[in-house]
Amino acid sequence: MNLIFNAESLRPPITGVGNYSFHLLSELMAQSLVDDVHSFTGTRWQDGPAQLAATRAIKAQVASAAADQGQGASRLRDWVGRLPGVKAGYDHLLQRRFERHANAVPNAVYHETNYILKPYAGPCVTTVHDLSHLRFPEFHPAEVVDWLERSIEASLVRADRVITVSEVVRDELLAHYRIPADRVSVIYEGVDEDYRPRSASETAPVLSSYGLRHGGYVLLVATLEPRKGIDVLLDAWAQLPQATRCAYPLVLTGSKGWRNESIRNRMETFMAEGSVKYLGYVPAQHLPPLFSGAAVFSYPSIYEGFGLPVLDAMSSGVPVICRAGTSMAEFSAGSCLLCDTPEAEELAAKITLLLEHDALRSEWGARGRERAGAFSWAQCARETAAVYAALA
Repeated sequence: MNLIFNAESLRPPITGVGNYSFHLLSELMAQSLVDDVHSFTGTRWQDGPAQLAATRAIKAQVASAAADQGQGASRLRDWVGRLPGVKAGYDHLLQRRFERHANAVPNAVYHETNYILKPYAGPCVTTVHDLSHLRFPEFHPAEVVDWLERSIEASLVRADRVITVSEVVRDELLAHYRIPADRVSVIYEGVDEDYRPRSASETAPVLSSYGLRHGGYVLLVATLEPRKGIDVLLDAWAQLPQATRCAYPLVLTGSKGWRNESIRNRMETFMAEGSVKYLGYVPAQHLPPLFSGAAVFSYPSIYEGFGLPVLDAMSSGVPVICRAGTSMAEFSAGSCLLCDTPEAEELAAKITLLLEHDALRSEWGARGRERAGAFSWAQCARETAAVYAALA
């Protein structure tokens, strides 16, 4: 069975959907679960090994180069998209390029890892990561919401199988769209083996480059955008005593995001007192030591399809605080501290509780580590390949 794989999400900067696509493709090939891979980059085709090599090179770039390259390409695409008639013509050209090559691949299944199917006459699978454009449209750029609203239902109707990454998203999907329940499968994401507990000596080379101390900071890894609940985290941060804030600075890392001017202004106030550090987009190889060196991982996101950073933190043996009623609460299954309300006071109290009690940090870290052992990208790939096989 050959695989047609959309790898547009593997352009820099690589974030949530891109990480899913990279790990899934890596495991599909490592376990020989598919034959030839035909990967579409958005402008051209390449085989699976070439795609993985290119993505690893992107992930290994230094932070500033990766971020600048990704932001520059994104700005160019946005600029082109604003020219009357140009975007439609360009998209049509690329769609035809995809269709011509894809339809010439024998014995193939097409997996669209980012919602919207491209033209293809054979069996199709699409992954729907979340429905935040329906739940919280105000948190997204208008053009993204418009694109999804115009396109997603037709893709869901056309897809032979739909994959969601949590039961939360599956339930929402079936409630909003008229598709048969037996065509929708839940396949949880996995965790990279690099996310594991580390000693202070192991994390020192990376942490020292950022001026951090092992076990001496609270971490959030997230794109700076409204849905991530960063405003609530900063409200909670303001309620902690200044001495605590400076002893355990809040470290934020992730892409620049959107609609975040007020968040960035508030971050700068805390940065001036030394209680917040913003690292921006960091190299992929720096993330595992950053996770395992944290005292607490706080992820107050309002809504996620899965919430991979939470699983990465759990696997690293770091205690996690996240929101009840979310996909993170679903897969963590009692191994994270949950905030039952969106109030900053509750989040501040839970951060304080963990920072002040070493034994509790160890206990919750161990719970998360044990639970994370139930997830792997290898299992995700095997379950995904079974979906392909049912259509081949």
